[in-house]
Amino acid sequence: MTIEVRKLAAPMLAEVVGADTTKPLSPEDRATVNQALIDHCVLVFRGQMLEPQQVLDLADAFGPVEPHITVKYRHPDYPDLIVMTNMDENGEISEHETARGVGWHTDMCYMPLPAKATLLHTIEIPEEGGDTLFANMYMALEEMPQTLRDKVEGLQATFRYGGRAADRNLRLEKTDQDKPLQAHPIVKRHRESGRESLFVNPTHTVGIAGWDDDAAQDLLAEVYEWGNQERFQARHAWRPGDTVIWDNRCSWHSATGENPRRQPRRFYRATIADRPH
Repeated sequence: MTIEVRKLAAPMLAEVVGADTTKPLSPEDRATVNQALIDHCVLVFRGQMLEPQQVLDLADAFGPVEPHITVKYRHPDYPDLIVMTNMDENGEISEHETARGVGWHTDMCYMPLPAKATLLHTIEIPEEGGDTLFANMYMALEEMPQTLRDKVEGLQATFRYGGRAADRNLRLEKTDQDKPLQAHPIVKRHRESGRESLFVNPTHTVGIAGWDDDAAQDLLAEVYEWGNQERFQARHAWRPGDTVIWDNRCSWHSATGENPRRQPRRFYRATIADRPH
C-alpha cells in the first residue's frame, strides 16, 4: 500500500496513512516519512498498537535511537525506551508525574548535539484530556518583528536539563544536575531543511552566553511571549494506537496536564539522535 501524507493543521501536523508500523519500514517508506517530517514538523500514525521492539523499529526509520538522560524512566528490558506515565510507584495517579512535561520545551536541547526527533506511542490513555500541544518555531522566527530578531541574531543560549528551576517537575537526579551547561544558537539552521528556526524554550534554557542574567531573562521573556501565540500552535488529541513523532529542531511541545477523570496515561518514548552538520 502506498503511503499518503495528509496535512491536519496549518501551523504543523500531518497524518501518515498506509504505513504498517508493526514491521520495519522499507527504504522507500523510510525516505517518505523522513521527508514528511521535514515538511510538516509533526507526524501522526494512527490505530496500530505496538510492542516495545516495534516502537524502536519505527524510531529507527528516522535515525539512531539514543537513551534518555534520566536512567530511572528507562524501560527495564529496552533501555533505549523510556516509559512516561502519570502514575507513581504504587500505581496511583500522581499530581507530580501528571505535571511532568507541562510547559513549552524541546527534548534533549541540553545535550552537546540536540536530538533530531522524539517518538511517543500510546500504551494507555484517559478517556478525556491528556492532549499534547506543539508550536512551530520556523513560523515564530519568520514572523518575528525585525527589531526582536535583530536582538537575538548571533546570540548563543545556554541550556541544562530542567533549566533554571531545580524544583521543576522533573525530580532531577544529582548526576543530571551536575551536567555542564551547553550553548546553542538562538537562531539555528535546520540541518535538513536549511530553514532557520527559534531554538530556545522556557523549560530548559538557562540564559544567554556572555550576558548579565537579568538582561538575559528580560530578552528571553520577550522571545517566549512572542513564540507562545496560538497561531503558531497545533493540538493533538490522543487515540488508542497513536504514534506521534516530532522534529525537535524546529518545534516546541507541551503536555496539557488535563485529566479530569484521573485515569492512567502511559506512553513509550524514543529519542532519535541527530547528526552533526
